[in-house]
Amino acid sequence: MRWTRKNIIAEIKRLYQAGEALNYSAAERNHLHLVRAAAWHFGTWRHAVESAGLDYESLSRYQRWSKARIVERIRELHNDGQDLSWRAISSDVDPPLGAAALRPNGFKSWREALAAAGIDVDSTARYKYWDEAKVIKAICARKRAGERMSSKSLQSSDQPLFCAARRRFGSWDAALNAAGFDSENIRLRRHNSTLNEPRLKTTEATSTVTPKAKPAAVKTKPKPATKKVTVSNAVAETIAAKPAARKSEAKRAKR
Repeated sequence: MRWTRKNIIAEIKRLYQAGEALNYSAAERNHLHLVRAAAWHFGTWRHAVESAGLDYESLSRYQRWSKARIVERIRELHNDGQDLSWRAISSDVDPPLGAAALRPNGFKSWREALAAAGIDVDSTARYKYWDEAKVIKAICARKRAGERMSSKSLQSSDQPLFCAARRRFGSWDAALNAAGFDSENIRLRRHNSTLNEPRLKTTEATSTVTPKAKPAAVKTKPKPATKKVTVSNAVAETIAAKPAARKSEAKRAKR
């Protein structure tokens, strides 16, 4: 479609009769080509709307926002299941609502607006809000649970707590010290894994050592006693003389 001043005005009137929002943010979100054409031919979207015979001030949502209306709109979005984090509201979900909530006649912060609507801030925030007390509380809870407390462990298992501790206290060690723990000792435990093992109570066990029983003595049969034979000197001389006599007889026979 080729936009002209005439068909731009006709389209604005049609949208108005259809009940569509014609404030700038809504028109830009839903009818971007029309808004750009209006800016080209009329200079601004507001001028184009007024050229169509409409009161732009009555259409602008910025002028109709009161605290009650802001709270009502927040509740509507919450019931619809919309993301109420500030990043989503200010960029995608409803930028006019976000802008109106922070105007001088609005609220001091988006968190305050959510609280006024009865919405749990932590449940809607895309990133958990950490203050020093919450950081310390989380550190103590982690310690009670027996989890590792070194910075390396935190970076892999609980990145939000680690980052929040560094933002609030400057470093993880400073956060540990603020929570009442010795960061130096925790660092040593990281390098010596045996220190992380739970200590066991040492009790002196009194054990009675039973001596080994000596093997039973084997009864051996007594050797038969050898009878001592006493030979008189005379008999012994006679016995010794017999071989010599035999030798002399043998010599004689040879002759």
